[in-house]
Amino acid sequence: MSATATVLMIAVTSLGGLIQHPGTVAGGTPKCKGIVCTQNTGGGTYAGKTEAQTRALPPRGEAKYATAGKQVTKVVPYEYVTILACGNNTVTSTVEVGCTSAYQTCTDANAPGPYSIIFRRLLIPEPDVTKVWERVGTTCWPNAVPNNTARPQLTMAMIKSQWEHTPFAKPTVATQPVGGATLVTLPVYFQLQYPAAGFQPNEINTVTLLGHQVRIKPTFKHNVFTFGDGSTSGTTQSGGGTYPDGDIKHAYDKRGRYTTSVATTYGGQYSVDGGGWADIPGAITVSGPTSTIEVVTTKNELVNQ
Repeated sequence: MSATATVLMIAVTSLGGLIQHPGTVAGGTPKCKGIVCTQNTGGGTYAGKTEAQTRALPPRGEAKYATAGKQVTKVVPYEYVTILACGNNTVTSTVEVGCTSAYQTCTDANAPGPYSIIFRRLLIPEPDVTKVWERVGTTCWPNAVPNNTARPQLTMAMIKSQWEHTPFAKPTVATQPVGGATLVTLPVYFQLQYPAAGFQPNEINTVTLLGHQVRIKPTFKHNVFTFGDGSTSGTTQSGGGTYPDGDIKHAYDKRGRYTTSVATTYGGQYSVDGGGWADIPGAITVSGPTSTIEVVTTKNELVNQ
């Protein structure tokens, strides 16, 4: 073995064996967390086999076995299968359990995932010959495995798409003074309110995707209040409030009708099959319905009584 090549092995008792992470480490050291080791090859960080290593797995192999009373050697196809690197999943599992870490591991490595264990066996053309599954390694590129006969797998892209189609709660804006009317130069107080419909921050939407229970939780990033006269609050963590303590307020210099609104930018988290929560990359901004403020002026007069 050369000085730049290394093979990483970590014990995984829940998976009944060792997961091997072959690769060349250039300018970095392996980092391991739980059952996962990542490496930096100079071209990016990955978990398990790289995409190129995964695609290079041989589609055929040499089989030696006895048939008709004699030993034969033949080149036969490999059958590959990938299973989620979660819990007690085995190559013969009838129900495959998911886990958030299988998706987050590959998201962190900028790979499609999910993090999977690769098995293969030779397709020996003899019904009485035992076909033994061999553990090949792990990968974040299960779709690149040749001759992969695994059932369709839930992907991070599916989870993100589900989050993007969440019926988010559309924020509304309430103002004081009440009644939708105020005076020039008098501060108007703005307050965000979420309707009962839709999912607001930290409310959980539970769905089933390819047999896996996926929980989607919108998270709060920031608000932007629009005052209707060309100015806004800018991005703020505040939801505003009422007089006299509300911190989102605005005074109008001129009379007129002004259209106001508030927009919430949501992030998201997800959990697979009861696993821990992890962040979903990206953000979605949801604008609520508008409301109108009538700004008027007053006129003072001396009255003879």
